[in-house]
Amino acid sequence: MKTLSILYPLIISVLVACTTQGNEGFEMTSNCYMYANKKDTIQMNLLCLGTKVSGDLTYKLYEKDLNQGTIEGEVRGDTLLVNYTFNSEGTSSIRQVVFLKQGDNWVEGYGDVEVTDEKVNFKNPKALNFNSTLILKKATCGK
Repeated sequence: MKTLSILYPLIISVLVACTTQGNEGFEMTSNCYMYANKKDTIQMNLLCLGTKVSGDLTYKLYEKDLNQGTIEGEVRGDTLLVNYTFNSEGTSSIRQVVFLKQGDNWVEGYGDVEVTDEKVNFKNPKALNFNSTLILKKATCGK
């Protein structure tokens, strides 16, 4: 019973912290985005505090390896720049991922890449192609 009396205030303070303004006057927000078409699914859950973001990203593409991991980065204007740390076939990898905001949706950018210190980065992030038909639309979290 004593454990509950200690945990209860902690849980309440965490919940309040996620719905009120942070240290720098920014409100923490949580949003989910999804692409689903036939046998392909991409799901992104974003937790934002000011321009800083973190969350989860999962790619389930037909006849491709499942990629599931976390993202961490920032929003610059209408662009989301993150490092995606993921597991695929038992191997952990890190790659840069960039999304462009279009209305309430995010479109992933593609371009030439290079490997530096075991991380895949875009050679020129300003020259990315955002013409993908894989558009992540705002969705209900938890599904």
